[in-house]
Amino acid sequence: MVSVRGSIAVCFGLLAAGLLCAQEIQLRASVDRATVSENESFTYVLLMQGQATGEPDLTPLSTDFEVLQRSRNTSIQMASGQTTQLTEWRLQLMPRAAGAFTIPPLQLAGALSNPVEVQILPAVATDAPGEIFMEVEVEPSTAYVQSQVIYTLRLFRAVNTGRSSLTPPEVIGGEAIIVPLGEDREYRTVRDGQDFVVLERRYALFPQVAGEFTIQPLTFEAVVITASGFSSLQRFRSDALAMSVRPAVPPPPEHPDATWLPARDLTFTERWSGEPGEFTLGIPQTRTLLVEAEGVLETQLPELALAQTDGVKQYSDQPELSRESDAGGIHAARTEGFAVIAQSVGAVTIPAVELPWFNVVDETWEVARVEPRGVTVLASQEAAAQPVAQGPAESTSPVVVVGNERLWQGVSAGLLVAWFLTVLVFWRGGRKRGQLAPEPAAEAPRSASRRRLLREIRLACVDNDPARARDSLLAWAALRFPEEPKTLGSLAATAPERLAAAVQDLERSLYGRGRGNWDGTALKKALARADAVTRAGDDSGHEDLLPLYR
Repeated sequence: MVSVRGSIAVCFGLLAAGLLCAQEIQLRASVDRATVSENESFTYVLLMQGQATGEPDLTPLSTDFEVLQRSRNTSIQMASGQTTQLTEWRLQLMPRAAGAFTIPPLQLAGALSNPVEVQILPAVATDAPGEIFMEVEVEPSTAYVQSQVIYTLRLFRAVNTGRSSLTPPEVIGGEAIIVPLGEDREYRTVRDGQDFVVLERRYALFPQVAGEFTIQPLTFEAVVITASGFSSLQRFRSDALAMSVRPAVPPPPEHPDATWLPARDLTFTERWSGEPGEFTLGIPQTRTLLVEAEGVLETQLPELALAQTDGVKQYSDQPELSRESDAGGIHAARTEGFAVIAQSVGAVTIPAVELPWFNVVDETWEVARVEPRGVTVLASQEAAAQPVAQGPAESTSPVVVVGNERLWQGVSAGLLVAWFLTVLVFWRGGRKRGQLAPEPAAEAPRSASRRRLLREIRLACVDNDPARARDSLLAWAALRFPEEPKTLGSLAATAPERLAAAVQDLERSLYGRGRGNWDGTALKKALARADAVTRAGDDSGHEDLLPLYR
């Protein structure tokens, strides 16, 4: 029984399939509205009766219409013993212009649809605002190359909208950097007695070349919902705006190499990590220079050039660039830190720092300036703590008992004779062996300290530890040179050329931009060469602290 029922179901399925295949393909086209406005979309429906594979060719539609959305739905109907397959394509079309148009037949599986007539009405140009419209403005309309231009869009809506989109501005006629400014603003206003919700959006434009520019119209596209509940997808466009861009103004003669920096305002300040009027020899202070400008991007702020002076060295760190934006435009900042190291004791003047910039409001070159600063460099505490050589202590008069005076005189005479005989024996023994008099005993600990410090420097070089190498190197130099160098700069000024270059590289790694990436190989080799020269000098009979002057 089951097999008989299954066979009957299979037969009915085959019969239905045969009937579907035998059906002739029919295409029927229609639109939801035959008359629409220029900025409104409408729905084009293509219904296929019968079974076929593939998709209809939509190329004939692209001439006069833009296909915004498309969907497909398939169903099977059974009526009066007949089974029919229906496939429906729904296309949302936006007219490209006003006028009377005939949507041409579309083709699928050898069948053609019927043509459809539509009437596209132009938008009515009246002084009264519509339910949706846009206003755009640019400030200033004439600008300098690479300066900031504020582009403002205001979208007015008196009806509800859904599933909306708004295109960003585009510039033709030249290249421009476009940056959104902050968050959108939304507020309410009244125009000609009608309430509107206003969406305000701003952009900062930075034209990169001089010439005449055109800002293309913006396009707002949304599903508009009327009071009656009827909805349709509509598109609105803003006006195009023209903009003139002037070339850069040559810098003033006193700053011929100034970087072009067109800003609305600029401030230049400095701050110090410690007391800026007083330095300690060899101990760095951090100097921070801050440039804040309105109307430029942070990448436009140039690198600060510091004039070097005798007695002070300044090593720059990696700059920090930042940007903030609001309705008024871009606020850019450049923060640059410097390690400042005093090289000699006394009064030193740190030179001024100048930054030329072009004021686009007053249309003139200006110079932002950090004034020079006079500082006093004090000796380090280690140098101040060194003991001053004392003169011979005053001898105290012995208390002598008068009665024993002759006894003590005899003892003293005997000790003097014994000392003289001892010296004589040592002198004769030394001559017999052909030896020189021994070195003072105090030299042995000093040489041992130098050797120990050299080992510590070499270990620091192997470990690429610049701080440990600096401390050991200055301690070694204090034993090595008559005038004890207190800083790496003063040591580099005294040392041989190869050692001086290695010391300067160590100083740059500690206080300059390349900090943390020091390689101790060069210092290790240069120090070994200098130490070999020193030992050769010592063996030749020269004084132990022979300076290595260049």
